[in-house]
Formats: sequence, C-alpha cells, structure tokens
Amino acid sequence: MTKGDGIALAAAFIGGAVAGAALGLLFAPEKGEDQRAKIKEALEKKGIKLDKESFEKLVEEIKGIGKKPEVIPAEDFDAE
Repeated sequence: MTKGDGIALAAAFIGGAVAGAALGLLFAPEKGEDQRAKIKEALEKKGIKLDKESFEKLVEEIKGIGKKPEVIPAEDFDAE
C-alpha cells in the first residue's frame, strides 16, 4: 500500500462517516420531548389527564412494547 492509497482510504472512511452521520440526522425519529408532547396531546383529546409520574410510567410501558422479554436461564438445565 502506498502513501497515496492510505490517504485515499482515510479520506473515504471520513467521508463515509460524515455521510452516515448526515443521513442519520435526516432520518432519525423525533426527539423524545416531541414524542411525549404528542402522546400527552392525544391522551388529552380522549379526556385522559395524567400527573407527571403516571405519564412517565406510561411512556416507559410504551417504550417496552415490541421488545423481547428478558430471558432468565433455568437454574439447572439438566434437571429432570
């Protein structure tokens, strides 16, 4: 590998990182604050008002939807 190849490789890596970061910012979901505001607004339209603590619990439950439950290994797998 020549010196020019190394510089080209470094430039390609940096260019790819910059492009990836830009695309990530463009396609990222909304901020958490914005999502919370939308959830709160939707609930209030349905006549549901929650205090801050209850609302945060609801947000945590919503975050968990679709996630795989934590697997707890059996203590003695070979036991019959």
